[in-house]
Amino acid sequence: MISPPQQLTKLISAACLTTLLFGCGASTPVVQQQAAPAQSATANNSAPQTVQHTNNNAPLSTEIEEQFNRGISAMYDQNFDKAEEIFLKMTQSYPTLSGPFANLGSVLTSKNDYPNAETAFLRALQLNTQNPEIYNHLGRMYRQSGQFSKALEIYKQGLEIDPESPNLLRNTGILLDLYLSNPEAALEYYQRYLKKKPDDKQVKIWIADLSVRIGQ
Repeated sequence: MISPPQQLTKLISAACLTTLLFGCGASTPVVQQQAAPAQSATANNSAPQTVQHTNNNAPLSTEIEEQFNRGISAMYDQNFDKAEEIFLKMTQSYPTLSGPFANLGSVLTSKNDYPNAETAFLRALQLNTQNPEIYNHLGRMYRQSGQFSKALEIYKQGLEIDPESPNLLRNTGILLDLYLSNPEAALEYYQRYLKKKPDDKQVKIWIADLSVRIGQ
């Protein structure tokens, strides 16, 4: 059982990338974990949250792929100024690609530039409304900037796109648990998440803790 006070950690997997397509095309969401309760951890708001861009309908040029990969590498190196430069240039050169806008939003979130991050994410959503991971990253930005009601709204919009998205289910539970003080609702989302990821031992601990707290 988690003993108070609950602290935060960001669990980042460099292998967990999200496929973003042009416009409203299909997408392949991948779990990208973010802020979560833990017994002994600290928040790391500078850790990168990357979003991969590909296109199933028409292959991207080698030049675009190389630029995109350079931006991703800069994010993993936490060279956010360089990553911002690369993705900003890509949004200007390729304004119909959602991936550069989404990653620009993630870079700006890491730099605590929330107004411009929001603008970038919203543009990514205009280009691709059907990828739940864009909603997930935008929700992270709102959570990190203290806009918890907006974060919940965006997470729920993403879940309308993909009700079974493990990342959105988990992060909605975390938001309700830690930031909005709604343990009953948080428990529901954790339980839905666990049906998709039954081997997640940490979430099992959170569920047990919440069940005790709300008397279930």
